[in-house]
Parts: sequence; structure tokens; C-alpha cells
Amino acid sequence: MQYEAGFIDELVALRRALHQHPEAAFEEVATAAAVEAYLKQCNMDEIHTGIGKTGIVAVIKGNRPGKMIALRADMDALPMQEGHDATQVAHCSTIAGRFHGCGHDGHTVMLLGAAKILGQHRDFAGTLVFIFQCAEENLLGAPAMLADGLHERFPFKEIYGLHNMPGRPRGVIEVNQAATLTASDIFSLTLQGKGGHGAVPERCIDPIVMSARLVADYQTIVSRSISPLQTATISFGSIQGGSSHNIIPDQVTLTGTVRTYDPQVRIEVKQRMQQILDSVTQGFGGKGEITYLAGCPAVINDAELAEKLVSALQSWRGTESCYLANSPVGPSEDFAFYLDYAPGVYGFLGIGDKPMCHHPEYDFDDGVIGQGIDWWLNVAYARAEYRREF
Repeated sequence: MQYEAGFIDELVALRRALHQHPEAAFEEVATAAAVEAYLKQCNMDEIHTGIGKTGIVAVIKGNRPGKMIALRADMDALPMQEGHDATQVAHCSTIAGRFHGCGHDGHTVMLLGAAKILGQHRDFAGTLVFIFQCAEENLLGAPAMLADGLHERFPFKEIYGLHNMPGRPRGVIEVNQAATLTASDIFSLTLQGKGGHGAVPERCIDPIVMSARLVADYQTIVSRSISPLQTATISFGSIQGGSSHNIIPDQVTLTGTVRTYDPQVRIEVKQRMQQILDSVTQGFGGKGEITYLAGCPAVINDAELAEKLVSALQSWRGTESCYLANSPVGPSEDFAFYLDYAPGVYGFLGIGDKPMCHHPEYDFDDGVIGQGIDWWLNVAYARAEYRREF
């Protein structure tokens, strides 16, 4: 769809203003105010603020009966320093230690653009719910909004999301058939040994050697306990223990993360981690304890809805505008929590050869805002019988 230059320019200006004033998880006060102000120009039926602390929900009712469908964008920035300065990017962050390094400023304005169009053209069935979510980066925003009664107040039957993706073809939308983003769990291991002098290790129970064995043995979970047709990742992020080159410590602590797509694999990995911990520590005569925290579930697209969306967008914008894939990625997304309440689809909008999200040199590509709006209008067309002439 061809959008008026003034309309896109308006959204670009807003996106860059949000980029200049980033706010991290649950800090999105000014961001939420800017979103609310724009929504008030969009002929919404309802605007609700302060959901889950700083989240916003807007509602548009179509001109005929139908189901309630939710469209979700995230608003928060990262707690990191931007790598650009004003000599490189005029709209760089003005707040130290805060940076829209994941493109949520772009996600926000693309959904706002769709809200404005749909608010003016209500020839669709049912109700569209626009969720501007807080605190995605720490994976706590969706649970907070749901705990604040989001689904009870807005009982959506389907939900959709979109994230920009560096490295994918610019302006092209990829939709996975099922598995899309991983479940994210974290763990902490405490290995208890018996300390002593490094010159007499036979009098000690060395937790550092236990740690080395455990790190290696945990990788066999992926290679030997999980089917080659499935996937899992176990990564250690820290090992802490000891104080000097010639002292064997009493204790070592390790932390890490587990990423999976399949719920049964997620359970099996946790079980095998405990079994191997017990085996290794008992074999050395030490003790071990694991604290395992289940975090965000995996994002699994509804296969039927994914196929329908891709087919509709290809028929409207051409076969090169969108494609169905089977290439899930490793990060996690709290969009997964919404899928406990309703089926949905989460897509990726390519922005070409740019630094990856969370890199200090990243910046959203304003040139794909129109394609992002296309995605949202296509959801309304394919799932709410939106009749606006494309």
C-alpha cells in the first residue's frame, strides 16, 4: 500500500523523538504519554493507561460483529549506552545508559500508524485491541499486564506481534510455521568440596575440577539426551570460586541459561541436569545443589494462522513481500505469555545489513515503517475481514 509521504514523515519524526528519549523497563512514562497523545488523534473508542504499570491499551470497534483480536508492540529501551553520537546520528539517545537498541521505537510507531488508519476506516468485523507493552526486555512486561487483568478486560481470541530483524531481506516479512523464539530458563549451581593447599590435592575435594567435569558433561545432554530432530542450548555465563593460585576452594558457583523450543525437551533438560549434577558430585565425594528458574516460554506460532497471514499478504503485496519459514531464532520474547491465552503469530520484518539488535551501533530502519504497517493492516484484513480497498 502506498502511504502519503506526510503520514510516513510524521511517524519517522515520532520514532526519532522516542529514540532520543529512551526509557527502560517499567520506566516508560514519557514514552507512554507520547503514545497516548498520538492515539488521541486516531479516533480510538477507548484508551487505557497504566496497565502493568506503564502499558497502554487502545480499542477500536468495527462496524459489524466479530471476534476480538489483539495487536501488540513493545515500547521499552535497553539499559545500555548507544554507540552513536550526534555527529553520526542526529536523533541519538540523550539519556546516558538508555538506548533503543532493539527497535522498539520502530515497533511502536508502526502499530500507531496502523491504529490511525484503522481508526479512520472501520469496515471490519469485531474489535481490535492495540497493546503497547512495557518491559519486554526483561521479559516481565507481558506477565505484569496480564496480572493487571489485561485478558479479563480485553478477552482477545487471537494475538499478533512483529519484530524487526537485521540480517533478513529489507522490508520482507518472515513468518515461522511454528517454533519462533526460545524458552528462556536460568540456573545456578553450587558445588561444595573440601578446600586446602594446592600442593596436596589428595587431601581435598576440588570443586573446580568438579566444575570442569560438569560443564563438559552438561553438553552431552544436548548431544546425547535430546533427539537430533529437536534442539536445546545450555550455556554457562559465570564461574566463581577460589581466591589464590595455590588454594583449593571449598565452593564454586556457576550460572547459566537453558534455551529450548519444545516443552517436553524443556522438562527433559532440567531432569538430566539434576541427574548429572548428582552423579558428578557423588563421584568426587562432594555435594551439589541446583536452583533452576523457569522463565519465559517459547514463542510457537499457530501454523494455520501463520499460513493464512502469509498467503493474504502475498496476494496483496506480492510473493516477495512475505514468506513462510522454519528458521526459529535463539532469543526469547515475553509475547509467549499471551499465547497461553490465545493462539497467535509473531513475525520478523527484515531491515537488511545492519548491526544486530542490542549492538551499540544498531538503529531502526525508518524505510521499512510502511511494510510494518502493511503487516498490521494485513492482520486486520485476513482475520477481521477488513474491507478497505488495498
